[in-house]
Amino acid sequence: MFRSLLDKRKQVESEEIETSDEDQPAVEVADVTPDEAIEPVVEVERRKPGRPRGRRSNPDYTQISAYIPLDLLLDIQEELSKEKRRLRKRSAMTVSELAENLLQDWLKQRKNESAKP
Repeated sequence: MFRSLLDKRKQVESEEIETSDEDQPAVEVADVTPDEAIEPVVEVERRKPGRPRGRRSNPDYTQISAYIPLDLLLDIQEELSKEKRRLRKRSAMTVSELAENLLQDWLKQRKNESAKP
């Protein structure tokens, strides 16, 4: 019983192979060495005008983590908010910018101290 089903299946498959060869035209493959092959032109994507690139997607920046007391963070945010209101700005200095400025000042101070004899 199973042998007859298997034979029928093989016969159908062989007929499908024969008909599929006739349907498709022969494809010629050119002998091209890798040196002669034409490389595709890659177009550089130009950024559309709009928002500037953020720090998260800027390769010049990296993200770090620091543990600070919650009260300190809240006090810092409050002072930055007061500064924003005082200067009447839409955007104030962020905690990230404040940390960057403080770290740059610290580094300058260290370099100046090490440069002194």
